[in-house]
Parts: sequence; structure tokens; C-alpha cells
Amino acid sequence: MTSVLRSRVLLPLALLGVVGCEKEEPPRTVDIPVVALVGAEPFACGSTYTNVGTSKTTYEPMDFRVYVHDVRLLTTDGQEVPVTLEDNAWQHDGVALLDFANKDGLCTQGTEGMNMALKGTVPLGEYAGLRFRLGVPETLNHGDVSTAPAPLNDTGLFWSWRFGYLFTRIEGRTTGLPKGHVMHLGSTDCAPPPEGQTTGTAGCTNNNRPEVRLDTFNLETGKVVMDLGTFFAGSNLDTNATGTAEGCMSSQADSDCAPLFERLGLGFGAQAANPAAQSFIRAE
Repeated sequence: MTSVLRSRVLLPLALLGVVGCEKEEPPRTVDIPVVALVGAEPFACGSTYTNVGTSKTTYEPMDFRVYVHDVRLLTTDGQEVPVTLEDNAWQHDGVALLDFANKDGLCTQGTEGMNMALKGTVPLGEYAGLRFRLGVPETLNHGDVSTAPAPLNDTGLFWSWRFGYLFTRIEGRTTGLPKGHVMHLGSTDCAPPPEGQTTGTAGCTNNNRPEVRLDTFNLETGKVVMDLGTFFAGSNLDTNATGTAEGCMSSQADSDCAPLFERLGLGFGAQAANPAAQSFIRAE
């Protein structure tokens, strides 16, 4: 009788031990390629592109770098699942720097190294879409670039007078603007630092962090495409609005920014933001 009773006690305990030893499924590794194009042609420093923009100008790259964050995958039933980006030389604290420029040709401002992928992990599951935001999140945007870890330590991607990062730095020489057409996206109209602080800002009127929604994306075979041909399709890169920077530095007073902001899904002037109009970035 004692033996039977003992077995009735030990069996449930043994089963609990088996359950307790079960391991969680390891996360899924993701490595999302991101490629740069100018129309149908691959982007490369040292190359020359023709028929760019409304004036069909010649375009010679000088720089092409983009910060992204808040990377999420979309499940087949429409749920967003954050991607945990790995920390490496190109990614830190959920921010990734995509760098398509080496030192060839006119690309003398950045580094020799390039990065064309988003790497991280997600829980196991079925995924059908991808979403992310351009730029550096507000919590990291106004720190000290001189002490920040890579990839947030590049002073060439920081507006010191605005205490914030350039979310994109896209530059190229054109026929009409031989000194270079620039597209610098970043937060603007930023207030001075809060009382008692010497750095940072009390807030920016225009945050300029567009969301990219790629609701159809194959995680096994897909790639993200950043296409300068499409981005510049509504812009005349040979002329410049009087009294403004040569190109667009995100000022709401610079009419050269209007068609570029539209293709980013951002608002400009009286035109409200329209994420559905984002056409600079697509999935293939």
C-alpha cells in the first residue's frame, strides 16, 4: 500500500520536472538586404547617371547614407512584431545605419566601409510584411555625438547647430549644380535645450521621421530597395530656389523640399502628411 501511494506522489512530480525542463524555441535570425538604385541601375560611387529628375540631368553621387529604427515585421494576420537588431558596428540600441557610399569617385565624405543589411532576430512565426522608420529616435537624437557609440558617432551625420542627426544624407553633383545637390533629412525648428541643460532640445516642431510600410515582403527572398530615380522623379536637380541651400535641408521654407517630402510621405506646408504616398522605398 505504501509503495502504491509513493508512486502516486512521485509520478506527478516527475511530470512537473519534464515540463520544467522544456526549453523556449530559439528566435529566428533575420538578415534583410537593402539595395540602392538609381532607376534601373545599381547605385555606386564613381558612376554617372543620366536622365535624373524632371530636367533629365546627369547625376554623380557624392554620398548616400540613411539611419533607420523601429524595425518591425508584419505577421500574416496583421500583427506587428519588433525586430531585435543585433549590436555591431552598423547597429546599436535599435538604430541601424545603411551606408551605400565608399570612397570611390566624388564620395569623399564618408567611410570606405558600407552596410546594406538589417540584421537581428524575431520570434518564430509566419511573416508577410516589413515596417520601419527613417531617422534616429527622439530618445537618441540629441545626445553628444563625440561620445556616442557607432554608428551614432559620425560627426558628418550630425547637425551640431540643431543638436540632432541627419536622418538621411544624399548628395550628388548635377549639370546645373556642380557644387552638389543635397538632401539632408532631419528634425527642424528645434527649441533650445531645457532649462539647466547645455545640450539637447526642448522639442522639435518638425520631427521628420517617416514610416515606411511594406505590407508585402517575403522574408526568405525579399529585399528593400531605396531608389533615387523614383525619389528625384518630381524634382529639378539643376535649379535651386533663391536664397536656400542647394537642394533640400528639410526647411519648410524651401520649396525644393516639397516633392521630396511628398515621396517620403511627409507633410510640407499646407500639404498634410500622407504615408501612402511614400515611393522612395519599396520591396522587391
